[in-house]
Amino acid sequence: MLKRKISEIDLLRGVSFLAIALQHALASFIYLPATSQSNALISAFLLLLSRFAVPMFVFITGLVLFYNHGDDALNYPEMVKRRFSQVFIPYWVWTMFFFVWTGLLSGLDPSSETDILARIAQLTISGDGYYHLWFIVMILQFYLLFPLFRYVIRRGSVWAICTLLVSFLLYLAYLWGYHHLAPLLYANSNSPLIKDILDYRDRLFVSWFFYFMLGGFAGLYIKKLRSMVRRIQRLNWVVNITAFAVIFYQMSQTLTLTPAGFYTINYQLTLPLSYTMTVYLVSSLITVYYLAITWLYRVRRLRQLLRSFGQCSFGCYFAHPFILHYTDSFTRFAFSGFNTIIQIIITFTACSALTLLFSFGLSRMRTPVGDLFVGKVPGARRKASQSPSHSASLTLER
Repeated sequence: MLKRKISEIDLLRGVSFLAIALQHALASFIYLPATSQSNALISAFLLLLSRFAVPMFVFITGLVLFYNHGDDALNYPEMVKRRFSQVFIPYWVWTMFFFVWTGLLSGLDPSSETDILARIAQLTISGDGYYHLWFIVMILQFYLLFPLFRYVIRRGSVWAICTLLVSFLLYLAYLWGYHHLAPLLYANSNSPLIKDILDYRDRLFVSWFFYFMLGGFAGLYIKKLRSMVRRIQRLNWVVNITAFAVIFYQMSQTLTLTPAGFYTINYQLTLPLSYTMTVYLVSSLITVYYLAITWLYRVRRLRQLLRSFGQCSFGCYFAHPFILHYTDSFTRFAFSGFNTIIQIIITFTACSALTLLFSFGLSRMRTPVGDLFVGKVPGARRKASQSPSHSASLTLER
C-alpha cells in the first residue's frame, strides 16, 4: 500500500547531495598546501559543516524503509528484487563506466579478458570503482539485512527508545574497537580474508548502523519525530554549536606553516568514525531535519531548488565525480589567479548545476538508458494519474 509522501525527504536529500558535492570540491584543493592561514581555516570550516551528508543519507534510508515497510507485511524477496534492479544494476553500470573512463585517462595497457573480468568483479564487490561508489556497497548491506533491523526496532515505542540507547552505546564501543582492536588484529593476523575485511571496515554496515536505526525509529514515528525535533532544537543548537566549536578548535591547533611558506591543517579530525564526530553528526542530523521542516520549507525558491536536487539525487551522486573532474580542471585553468576559496565555490557551483542538468536530462530519455544511469525521477515518462509515495533517489525507496 502506497503511503503519503514525506514532504521533507527531498529537501534532506537535496541538502545532503550538495554537502557531498561540496566535500568533493574541497578535496580537490584542501590537500594542497594553502597559500594563507584564512584559506586553510575556511576550508576546514566548510568541510566540517558538510560532514553530515553520509550519515544523513543512511538516516534517510532507514527512515523511508521503515516508513514504507515498518508496519505492513514485508515481502522480502520482492524487496530484494527491486533493490537489485533499482540500485545494484545502476551501481554496476557506473562501476563499468568509471572503469573504462579511468582506463582511458590513465592509458593502461590492455589486459587479458580474465584479468579484466576479475578486476571488474573486485571493483564491484569492494566499491573501489571510483572514490564515491563505496557508499552504494554499504547501503546495499542495509537492504539485505533490513528484516533483522525491522525485527529489532518495531516492538513498541518504549522498546524502540531503549533499543536506540543501547545501540548508541554499542556503536561507541564499536568505534573503540575500530580504532584500537582492528589495527592490532590486522597486524597479528595471517588471514588474507580478515585483512581484506579490516581494510574495508569503513564501508561495512556496522560502521554506520546507528544512523540507520535512528532513521528507522524516525520512520515508524514520523509525526512524533517532527514534534520532538521542534521541541528539542533549542537545546540541540547548544550541542551542535559546541561540538562544532570543539572540533574546529582542535583542527585550528594543527595549523602549521611549512618552510615553503604554505599552511597545512589536519582535516582527518573531521572523519565521521570518531567519538566527538559521532556526537556532532547526530546533533547535525537533528539540526538539518529541523531546518528542512521550518526555514528551508518556507523559502519557496530554495525549496524548489533543493527538491530538484533531491529528486535527482541518485543520478547526481553517481555522476558528480565525473563532472567534477572537468569543472575542477576548467576552474584551475580559467580562474588560476583567484583566491582558493573562490575557486572552490566556482567548482562546487558548476559541478552541482551541470550534474543536476545531466541527471535531469537523462531521466527524460525515452529509452531504458536513463533509468540505468539515474533511476526513475519524478515526472519522467510518468502519467499524471500515477502518484508513488516515494520516487527514485539516492535511497531508491518508493
